[in-house]
Amino acid sequence: ADGSLLGYIHSDNLYVPTAAGRLPTIVKQATVAIEDRRFYQHGALDYQGIIRAGIKDLFSHSGSLQGASTLTMQLVDNKYLYEPKYARNHDLKYKIVQAKLAEQLAQHHSKAWILDSYLSVVPYGTVGGETAIGVGAASEMFFDKPVWRLDLAQAALLAGLPQAPSVYNPFIDPAAARTRRAAVLEAM
Repeated sequence: ADGSLLGYIHSDNLYVPTAAGRLPTIVKQATVAIEDRRFYQHGALDYQGIIRAGIKDLFSHSGSLQGASTLTMQLVDNKYLYEPKYARNHDLKYKIVQAKLAEQLAQHHSKAWILDSYLSVVPYGTVGGETAIGVGAASEMFFDKPVWRLDLAQAALLAGLPQAPSVYNPFIDPAAARTRRAAVLEAM
């Protein structure tokens, strides 16, 4: 009743809610540059990317399909299709469902809402058994500061993590993290 904490419940997921207005432009720019450089030019789906991925899939014999995922499609993955029964196999049926949901989402929400939502739900990596969900949690986990206080190099490092969080984790492989950060800065 007086506002004091009685305790807390441990979670393996660290989430720090961050209002859309507190997400720095530089974090958004870095994310778009490395994850979906044509984000503002295409709709929910990037048909050029789909054709490119389709050609690679045609000549590849792996069971899983190539990327071509837009930020909208990744938002669908992380927010709506995260359950193991959906996320287990990224086969053609899964990609069709993902694309349809992305199109529906894009019809009802702005690009700004989609990007802000993506930044709030994407996993950025695991440290000490806790996974940072969203850029607010990642900023606290990796830099011990709120996301709105990140500098360009820090924002670029975080933007590079979602593609392969364990590969680019700066606590696990600092050299890989620096290389990825450089790729983000170059893409910007």
